[in-house]
Amino acid sequence: MKIPFTLWLLMIVSLLFVGCSNEQVKNDPSQAEVKIGRLICGGHLPLAIVENLYQDDLRTFRLKTIQNHDWNSVINDMKSGKLAGTFILSPLAMDMIREGLPAKIILMADRNGNGFVLAKKYKSITELNSYQTIVAVPHMYSQHHILLYLALKQHGVDPEKVKVVGMPPRDMITSLQRGEIDGFVVGEPEGNKAISLGVGWMASISPKIWKDHMDHVFLASDAFIHDHPDQAQELISALKKGGMYIENNPHEAAVMGEDYTGSNAAVFEKVLTDPPDWIDYTDMIPSDERVRTMADIMVEMGLWKDIPENLSGFTDQRFILKASGKSSGE
Repeated sequence: MKIPFTLWLLMIVSLLFVGCSNEQVKNDPSQAEVKIGRLICGGHLPLAIVENLYQDDLRTFRLKTIQNHDWNSVINDMKSGKLAGTFILSPLAMDMIREGLPAKIILMADRNGNGFVLAKKYKSITELNSYQTIVAVPHMYSQHHILLYLALKQHGVDPEKVKVVGMPPRDMITSLQRGEIDGFVVGEPEGNKAISLGVGWMASISPKIWKDHMDHVFLASDAFIHDHPDQAQELISALKKGGMYIENNPHEAAVMGEDYTGSNAAVFEKVLTDPPDWIDYTDMIPSDERVRTMADIMVEMGLWKDIPENLSGFTDQRFILKASGKSSGE
C-alpha cells in the first residue's frame, strides 16, 4: 500500500520535531538538578538566598535542597551519593574526609554564629568549676564542642568537670527548662530563641570565644567536583553572592530564611545585627590555616589522635577563590 505523499511528509516533519524537542530538553540546563543537603540552621542561610532569590539566574543547573533532620542523615546521604554536597559542621566534615569519604570542603558557609547558653542558677562560666555539670552540643564532632572546650579553658574550668552530650538543637531549650542539662552551645538562632523565651542566659558568643572561627562548611563530593566543575563553580559563586546579600540586607534575609533558621525573622535579624560580628558571611575561604587550627584543637581535645599527613587535601579552594577574584597564591 502506498503512503500518500502528504501523510509521508507529515510523518517526517513530526519525527524531526520530536527529535528537536528531545534534544532541546536534553540540553536544557534547567533540567540538570543538583541536590544539596541542609539542616535547620542559621549557618545555612546563604543557601536560602540562592534558592529563593537567585534560582532563575542559574545557567548550568537547578538547585534542589534536601532538608535533613539530624547529622546522621547527612552522613548517610553523602555516603550513599544521594547528595552532590551538603552544608555541615566543620569538624564533622573533616572527620568524614579523614575516615575515607571522597569529598572536599570547598566553602565556609559562615564565620562565628554560635552562642553558649547557661541555666540561670549559674552566674558565670567559672561557676561550672564547682559542680558536675552537663552541657549539650549538636554533635561531638562539632565546632560547638570545640567552642565549649575553649570557653571552659578561658574561664579556668576543668573540662573534666563538664559532661558533654550530643543533642539535636531542637531539643536543647526544652531539656534546659526541665533541668536535664545545665547549658548548651549551639548555632543561632537557637540560643537567642532561648533568651527570648526566658530560658537561661547568654554566657558567651562566638566572637568572644574564638573570633572568626570556621563554622559550617560546604562539603562537596569528589564526583561532583570532578564531573561537574562548571556547576560547582556557579553554585559557589552564587553562595558567595548570597552571603553578601545577607550582610547588606539583614532584614530581608531573615524574612527569606525563616524556613531555614527555624525562627521568626525578628529573632534572627537580631543575630545578624546585634552585635554585627555575631555571625559573618563575608569571608568564605576555607584556608589551610583555618583547617590546621581546627585540627590542632581536635587533637588537643582527644577527638583525633594526630594530624593527618594530607590535611591540605581536605579542601578544594579554587572555586571560592575564583568567585572572590583571588588566585591560589594569595
